[in-house]
Amino acid sequence: MKNKFVILTFLLIAGIIFLKLTISFWMNLLPECYILKNTGLYCPGCGATRAVAFLLNGKIWTAFKYNPGVVSLAVITVLAISEKMFNKKILPDNIVFWVVFIIVLFGYYILRNFTLSLSAL
Repeated sequence: MKNKFVILTFLLIAGIIFLKLTISFWMNLLPECYILKNTGLYCPGCGATRAVAFLLNGKIWTAFKYNPGVVSLAVITVLAISEKMFNKKILPDNIVFWVVFIIVLFGYYILRNFTLSLSAL
């Protein structure tokens, strides 16, 4: 079982390296956000590509400002892999925590459309 997670971690690291080397290609390939273009409102995915690019370059706070969901997912992924590899509980099991986390995250996605300071990211 532990070998599966070592292989998964290796594949994840290889994928990150590949993405780091090809991020400019992907950024140019992806289309504009249809929702932002047609409504002027940010969708939950807006800024995700730029967030990934900044995250790959170690600029975590800038990535977080573009899309906190990307950084949150990266942190959760690292913690989940660490749990399996070291057989130590890190992430909370409490469903209330995860529900509040999701509500706060989507609350941010909604509020950034209505507040200048958040939408100016």
